[in-house]
Amino acid sequence: MMMLKMFMPSMPKMPESEKKEESAESREEAKEQERLKANEAKRIEKERTEKYAKLKDGAKDERAKMREKYKLADSPPPSDVEEESSDEDEDGFGPKKTVEEDPVAQAKALAEKAMSDPLGAATQSMDKLKFW
Repeated sequence: MMMLKMFMPSMPKMPESEKKEESAESREEAKEQERLKANEAKRIEKERTEKYAKLKDGAKDERAKMREKYKLADSPPPSDVEEESSDEDEDGFGPKKTVEEDPVAQAKALAEKAMSDPLGAATQSMDKLKFW
């Protein structure tokens, strides 16, 4: 008998839950609770955004006072070109690679060459392979 149990383990029994029939009142109360929670979350989010807006305005005022005190010019807002270049500068590993030609254009040219001269295209692509 012990051997049989090892080969065919019994399935665990699921606990039988008591079925609760919710009344219309309890469903209404649950909806009301959800509505109150949503309103509370909205209120908290609104307070948070107002708080940080005030902090941001205070920081702008402080910067304006410092600029006035030390007679500094206002810094211009960063342009789109500067933001893009700063993203590229963050990499910082090795020299920047220059993109000579669009890869799609290179593939198209290689395909056209392969159609006209299959053997020449194959030898050209073999020249680009690097073996260490």
